[in-house]
Amino acid sequence: MISARQLMLRYPTGKVALSGVTLDVGRGEFVYLTGESGAGKSSLLRCLYGGVRPTSGQLEVGGTDLRAARAGQVRKLRRSVGIIFQDHRLLFSRTVFENVALPLRVQRWKPDRLVARVRKVLAFVGLEDRLWSFPEALSGGEQQRVAIARAMSAHPPLILADEPTGNLDLDTARRIMDYLMELNRQGSTIIMATHDLQLMETHPGREIRLHAGALVGDAARREAGA
Repeated sequence: MISARQLMLRYPTGKVALSGVTLDVGRGEFVYLTGESGAGKSSLLRCLYGGVRPTSGQLEVGGTDLRAARAGQVRKLRRSVGIIFQDHRLLFSRTVFENVALPLRVQRWKPDRLVARVRKVLAFVGLEDRLWSFPEALSGGEQQRVAIARAMSAHPPLILADEPTGNLDLDTARRIMDYLMELNRQGSTIIMATHDLQLMETHPGREIRLHAGALVGDAARREAGA
């Protein structure tokens, strides 16, 4: 799914966000990105969905060379990637239905199929009764569940999550993790930036640790008590 070789990212300010990162992520893996604030977790995710172009090195995501890709190729890749942000990034002027339907409209799904899919993914996250609500009427946890429904609506093979539980209470965070784990079981590759070691102990996955833009650890974690 992902292949990076000596990946470097330097922002126009001169800050080096990623320095010589080399890694491979196979299809169907659940991967945690860990590290201190500023370690490069969000920058790596931005590279993976084409939000920024690497300065040097090699990066392929789903067969697309993101250093050489044209704008149209990047747009096509993004249609196959679900993105979950910590701050949700929902459209507050649109209903829950419209937020979740957005990726499907971009892909020009037919209306009857689109409606059925939106209802199905909202049922998955337990929000089928909030179809016509606006995001401002929802709690933070509910908004994050809408963001998950939107990210999964078009059956993406890759889902990127940037601190999706960072602003949530423990019980809500665990529920969000349960949803992500189920999506992984259904076949999606999940890459999640997090600093929550407690959740990582109860929801096992591979841990890739960054420090000052460099990869300093790569290991599978085991469930607590295993």
